[in-house]
Amino acid sequence: MTKKLYLEMKKKMFNMLSKKSVIESIKEDGDYLRIWNLSLDVLPELAEHFVNARLEDEEVCRVRMLICAEVYFLTTVINDLREKGEKVENYIDIGDSDGSVRYLLKHSMSDLNMDTLGINLQAGAVEKIRQRGLAAECVDAMHIHEAGRKYDIVSIFETLEHLSNPIGFLTSIKNIVKNKLVISVPLINKSRVNLSYLSERWPKDKVPTIENTHIFELSPKDWRKIFLHSGWRIESQKMIKQFPSRGLLKLMMQYVWRKISFEGFWFVSLEKDDTFSSRYCIE
Repeated sequence: MTKKLYLEMKKKMFNMLSKKSVIESIKEDGDYLRIWNLSLDVLPELAEHFVNARLEDEEVCRVRMLICAEVYFLTTVINDLREKGEKVENYIDIGDSDGSVRYLLKHSMSDLNMDTLGINLQAGAVEKIRQRGLAAECVDAMHIHEAGRKYDIVSIFETLEHLSNPIGFLTSIKNIVKNKLVISVPLINKSRVNLSYLSERWPKDKVPTIENTHIFELSPKDWRKIFLHSGWRIESQKMIKQFPSRGLLKLMMQYVWRKISFEGFWFVSLEKDDTFSSRYCIE
């Protein structure tokens, strides 16, 4: 067997196990599964989810899982606010790739009457969002607060780890959040600086961009410190894994994902709290 054939077989095996693992993990939660099944109808094609790359089948499966998880968590945040009698009239998604989350949320919560806006620095992404009939603007996440607008819910999914100054972002974004800041980041056990384009394994013909490059990949423990230092506290949270909670698939895929990337995603809903941030000063 040639090395090329061996690597191809290994890749096919991984892709098969990865997709099966994702689906089995989703089946463990009925609400999550409902959103997944709905996504298959309203978002049948996700290969062009990102502007600069076409996704393979295994990647599409994991991107769909993440979109559904984002909608799932947003739904719980919105329902909690409603139960408390809070108004949820507008929502902004910072780092919106193609409007998928807002589009699926609209179908999942059909009774929700809420204005939404997607923000992305790439003009191509903004155009894709608008093609779905959704509002979008081409704005740098680090400068979104300068517009002076306020939103009941602000989300930034899988974007914070791409920013060179996450503390600056978290501090400045307080000016536009009226109620909740919803964040998801890679689920990492041990914090690290990624910047994988500095590695010799990075393809020489691949241009590193804010879309394909992670900078700070922190553990939940360290992100909590960053949140408190920036004037936020965790109101609710959820961990989403890329594998089921038990069985052989968990044993295999947890080991693989920890070795090659990260095993899932950590979702948090934050409220403003300056208990600790107000104590920090520059003398």
